[in-house]
Amino acid sequence: MSPTATRNIASQSAGLTLYGLTLAAHVLSAFARGLITFIVLGLAGVLTGWPVPANTIAEIVAFAPLGVSLLSLLCPPLIAPIDRRWWEMSTGGRPPEHDELEAFKEAFGELKQADPGLRAPRHWFVAEEPGYNAAAYASSMRIHRGLLESGYAAAVIAHEMGHLRSSDAHLTSALNLLLLKSMDTPGLWPLRSLPFRGLLWVASGQAVTWFTANAWEMYWRSREFAADEYAARLGQGGALAQSLRHDSLPYERSIQRMRFSRATHPYTKPRIARLHALQTATQTEGAS
Repeated sequence: MSPTATRNIASQSAGLTLYGLTLAAHVLSAFARGLITFIVLGLAGVLTGWPVPANTIAEIVAFAPLGVSLLSLLCPPLIAPIDRRWWEMSTGGRPPEHDELEAFKEAFGELKQADPGLRAPRHWFVAEEPGYNAAAYASSMRIHRGLLESGYAAAVIAHEMGHLRSSDAHLTSALNLLLLKSMDTPGLWPLRSLPFRGLLWVASGQAVTWFTANAWEMYWRSREFAADEYAARLGQGGALAQSLRHDSLPYERSIQRMRFSRATHPYTKPRIARLHALQTATQTEGAS
């Protein structure tokens, strides 16, 4: 096994370990959800006189998100088709038009020349955006319209295939399924409502997301380098570097305490330098 493959496996193992710790922390979110549900249903039962099974419903509401999240990792075909469709709808995606299908087919054909066994994503859709970007989630890929109209489609798709062919895309889905609703961190004032707002923050799963955000973003930044390496192995290192130089580098800004920040991606310039080095190494191996 090559050093790159060994590094990649170790990195994914670290991500799965971090997910296990995050899942355990979300038990606190589950208890908060169960408590709120039990109180609301208990009061409804008292006021209406109906025999409401508060305990059973509270347990389902509390622990169902944890079970669904775990199932999305252990058995993706059960959850991914629904989750990817929800992702498409919630991000405003649309099916590709004929010319976009042809552009994707041409780009993926270029990748298959480097790896004839490479399989296309199970599902992909178009985001009505002019940029040269794409994203992977569950078993799906979102591709910006601008990317399909550019000369960088093969390179960026190769990078996203690196996420899809590892645990990254399904891990992103599993984490998202743990979060019921995004919420701002509750402020101190008004003080009288702080306990209630704090309980909702915990119950939504946002509290655990907030406390683990730095660790996860450090992990995701490392996975960007892994996806870059995959693109380089498909012969797209130079083209991906050009795409980053054109679409990302001009908008780069300094981030305080970058190593421990919540930035989702590493700085672009080191990625470009590394891609050029990988491309040179790949060409040298091919020549020998």
